Amino acid sequence: MAGLMTTLLDANIIIALLNSGDVHRDRVADFLRTTADDLCLPMLSLAEALVLQVRVGRGEQAEAKVLALGIRVLPGDLVGALSLAQVRAGTGLRMPDCVVLASAQQLGARLATTDAKLAAAALAAGVPLAL
Repeated sequence: MAGLMTTLLDANIIIALLNSGDVHRDRVADFLRTTADDLCLPMLSLAEALVLQVRVGRGEQAEAKVLALGIRVLPGDLVGALSLAQVRAGTGLRMPDCVVLASAQQLGARLATTDAKLAAAALAAGVPLAL
């Protein structure tokens, strides 16, 4: 989307959105409601966010809710193996978080996360935070 800032969402943003009892839900819902950014997330992050919903039989509905918000799902091969390995070696983050950080770097995007360790690694890597 031309002219818009791209914001890459971490799985915890979607998890908070889909779970009414999540401590971050209100802040995430406010952000999603008020942002004009082009929102996207890696396929792996969407899968991670849907695990609980699948376990309780609401996987398809939850995925449809996310997609109805206009959030783009990025292909799984957006970031190469070497880039992921470099992020993992340099940060010590879990691989799903490495996918998020490397994808944000690849896209030149801001990052929306409620994970303090991922946020700190993103800032250290020069990736601005959106939330």
